[in-house]
Amino acid sequence: MSYRIHPFWKVEKLLSPQASSQTSPHRNVALLSHHIPKTAGSSLRLALEAGLGRRMVYGIYENTGASTMSEGRDIWVPSKAKVLHGHFKPDQNHKYLFPLAKRAVWVRDPIERLWSLVGHLIALKERHPHFSLLKTSLPKSSFNSQEDIVKALILEDKIKAFTHAYANFFKSVPIEKFEFVGSKHNYIDDLTKLSEMLGINFKKFEVNRRTPRSQKLPASLKQLEPYLKHEYAVVGDYL
Repeated sequence: MSYRIHPFWKVEKLLSPQASSQTSPHRNVALLSHHIPKTAGSSLRLALEAGLGRRMVYGIYENTGASTMSEGRDIWVPSKAKVLHGHFKPDQNHKYLFPLAKRAVWVRDPIERLWSLVGHLIALKERHPHFSLLKTSLPKSSFNSQEDIVKALILEDKIKAFTHAYANFFKSVPIEKFEFVGSKHNYIDDLTKLSEMLGINFKKFEVNRRTPRSQKLPASLKQLEPYLKHEYAVVGDYL
């Protein structure tokens, strides 16, 4: 589903199409909020919108320039936007495009994130393009078992976009360069810290829960941590 663009933004872009650039930076943006899939990003966007107002939080997704933003190229954003939130990677050029913005990101145990991602894909099936990727990459896996799929992903390492997600995400800008790193496992306390850092009173939302709370990560998967040591090396200190 595409990100829903506010009608006022459509009018503003039509009347003032100039993109943020190194020669014309956007000085109103205070936070670049990076959403790595399955790390509480949907809940965070609702909290940001509730605290600031929807027109102050601009989503950076596929239909609003996520690839452009990830490459650090010039991009149009609303003039009053205070927060840019979405599926975009950090880039060194962002400090020139948005010179007053702090970087924020949330992380989650790598195996738990992978477990949640696979559960999400199983629930959506062909409605999500990555489900087809799973089926073609893991032809021998039983798609009746979420546990078997996660095991195959880790042991066979055929979809590095899944199993090297953190290593790839923080390639251009190391995690140590972020002003704020929150943990999915400490969501409420860390959201309070982010609220204090920004001076915004956030409401606590938790959404996008497709699997029951009782469906916990199987113990057998935790034993596979050594196979994802490259991921734990990146985020282990922040979990």
